[in-house]
Amino acid sequence: MKQSTKPYKETLKAFPSILARHVFLFVNGIIFSVVVLLFVFGVHVSAIVLGVITVINIILGVTQDTRSKYSLEKLQLITALKFHRIAPDGADEEVYGEELQRGDQIKIKLGDQIPIDGKVIQSSNLETSSALITGESDSFAKKINDTLFAGEIVTAGSGTVLLESTFNESKIAQMTNAIKKYSGSQSPIQESISKIIKISGFVLTAIIFFVVGRGYAIHQSNIEIVNNIGALASMVIPQGLVVITTLLFAFGAASYSSKHVLFQEINATEKLGRIKNLCMDKTGTLTSSHLVVEKIFTNEKYTEEEAKKLTHIYINGSGDVSKTVNAIAEFVDHVETNPVVLNTVPFSSWRGFGSIFLDYNGAKTNIFLGPPEVFLKRVSDTAQASWLQKITEEYTQKGDRVLCLASAVSDTFLETIEHIDLSIIAIYVLSSSLREGIRESIDFFQKRGVAIRIITGDNPETAVSVARAAGVNNPEQVITGDMLKTWTDDDYLKNSKTYSIFARILPEQKVKIIDALKQDGFTAMVGDGANDALAIKKADLGIAMFDGVPATRRLAGVILMNNSFAALPGAVELADSFICNIEILGSLFLNQALIGTFFFIFVSVFGYAYPILPLNITVTNYFTIGIPGMLIAYWALNPSGKIGKETTDSFIKKVLPFPLFSAILQASMMISIFMILPASVRVMDSNMFVLYALIISGFIFFVCTPRVYLGFISRIQKIHFLILFACESILLYILLHIPFVVKFFSLKNVILEIGKYQTMFYIVVGYLVLQYIFTMFFVKYFTKKIV
Repeated sequence: MKQSTKPYKETLKAFPSILARHVFLFVNGIIFSVVVLLFVFGVHVSAIVLGVITVINIILGVTQDTRSKYSLEKLQLITALKFHRIAPDGADEEVYGEELQRGDQIKIKLGDQIPIDGKVIQSSNLETSSALITGESDSFAKKINDTLFAGEIVTAGSGTVLLESTFNESKIAQMTNAIKKYSGSQSPIQESISKIIKISGFVLTAIIFFVVGRGYAIHQSNIEIVNNIGALASMVIPQGLVVITTLLFAFGAASYSSKHVLFQEINATEKLGRIKNLCMDKTGTLTSSHLVVEKIFTNEKYTEEEAKKLTHIYINGSGDVSKTVNAIAEFVDHVETNPVVLNTVPFSSWRGFGSIFLDYNGAKTNIFLGPPEVFLKRVSDTAQASWLQKITEEYTQKGDRVLCLASAVSDTFLETIEHIDLSIIAIYVLSSSLREGIRESIDFFQKRGVAIRIITGDNPETAVSVARAAGVNNPEQVITGDMLKTWTDDDYLKNSKTYSIFARILPEQKVKIIDALKQDGFTAMVGDGANDALAIKKADLGIAMFDGVPATRRLAGVILMNNSFAALPGAVELADSFICNIEILGSLFLNQALIGTFFFIFVSVFGYAYPILPLNITVTNYFTIGIPGMLIAYWALNPSGKIGKETTDSFIKKVLPFPLFSAILQASMMISIFMILPASVRVMDSNMFVLYALIISGFIFFVCTPRVYLGFISRIQKIHFLILFACESILLYILLHIPFVVKFFSLKNVILEIGKYQTMFYIVVGYLVLQYIFTMFFVKYFTKKIV
């Protein structure tokens, strides 16, 4: 298969919207207005620096967003829909969906998603479901010359389709674009950050009006007024928060590959940490997808060889290629038959059974394959029904799967089993082992407070037995699809969360269960079959096995590349780390913005001008946010301890309180230092003592944040803090001894009498003690984590 150019084309197509998303912001309008004012009033250097920083932030945001989009498109090629196109010479060639053209012929099989509207030209018991298009989950037979619509999923059989349009014109292309548009939308954290920046913009606007009004009232010069506006604009607006958060999400998505987890959307990092209800299929998720026939029981009228022969006839005649039937096919494969099959009904989850109509030994017979519950009430022979029920109960309680081969003698083809008498030919007992690490994975999620729910088409006893073996809580809370048939939508909403096991569930019931659980909290669905596709699309987060059917993989937000549910805990722990460290990062930005606002209020109350220039803020931001931000990114990728599960509170509600009250302490410390300075120093437009106080308080605040958001400060983090303190102290000392830097950033140092320094020291120590006490109080009474 040739290399697809789709990632490049899709990224290029999305670039204008990416650019607009980062440029045309209310906050940018304010900042560039300030830049223009600084230029007009002759403060050229400050104007250039503020403008350059803003442009750099925009460039970084656009660059990272574009790279994320391109990386996402490249990753999606791994799970992109691929089809077997029939070449002119009759050979098969595998191609991507976008390479298909009008007039092409493609082969389709179980689990494939129809890429383009077309017409059936060959059908082997082909059935499809339009669930993803219409929401109706029924499966319908498709015959030659029937029309297939893009987006339909093959639920049984196979066939060949003549395509009648192009991929870009198809409904599936439109659906895919809609899904990507949704996937590209902001996560809860990103939405909160956007809201914070928007509110900051309004706050800055109010401050600007106040600064201008106050400045003219006390007869400040235009340059002083504009300098105050520029400094406050640099401090109040957390410009880099969006860029760094997007960057962390991108790093997270890339780093998950080592956990055997592939993201279809970059911000799924956050979604993994939000799961409250985790729903999953049984076979292929809790247990291995490979089934093995353990036993065969036959009716006394049939020998084992005859039963195998009829089973082989059914499998060959029906064309069923499900994993269960394949396991039985391996068991009976050595049997030679030459059947005359007259008609077939392929097996599907929607119908619950499959059947063939054949001429066998001179008699017309219908052969059925399906679970015992479907056939039991149609078995007229009491002794045979009792035999079937006894075997079913014995083995389903052990967690095995039971399938029956049954017959009905009739001169006509029976498409349903209503109102007919069945005779059991053979009973097959199949088993599959629990996936490696599944118990530990289930335990991990349940300790986090996540409710595990098994939604399966299998027998309830089998599902309960497997769930109990896997350690699922409350496996006795079980309900079947037959019971759900009487439920209304309100019943689903009220009752779904009370059950742990949903057995013999139809695909449309699975969707209703997921929809109801979403009202109870963030709901994820893990699956691999065609009957899981709509439920995965409906869930807040769809998770698919890599070896699952293509349609299910395509709709999932997360794909488990090693087909193991056991890969999820490691990915979720990394998600916890990223969310917590983004909270730390957000608190640093908010803290600096709030300090700037509160300190401005304090100095205004005391009748002083803002003693900080725009270029001063550039320096302090590197020490309070820039350098610590690099350490936070390292922590996110390399967590140093067990991080507690996040609460369901909004990002703003979790992040705002601690920096808000801390900023009051910090601003109080800064105004205290400011007020003990000589009058001649207090009126300086670049007050180094205030800048020192800002940097020191910012560092102390940063040291306290892991305890609040991570729930601990590890030994390695303490070492990191010592190294960071040493590096920042050395760097600040070097900067203050480089004449060009001092002049460029207007760093005006002043020598004071020794008593003033002692007083400042006591003020800083006092702030340190109060910040520590407040941090411990906050952690004890306001921090909520499940550890």
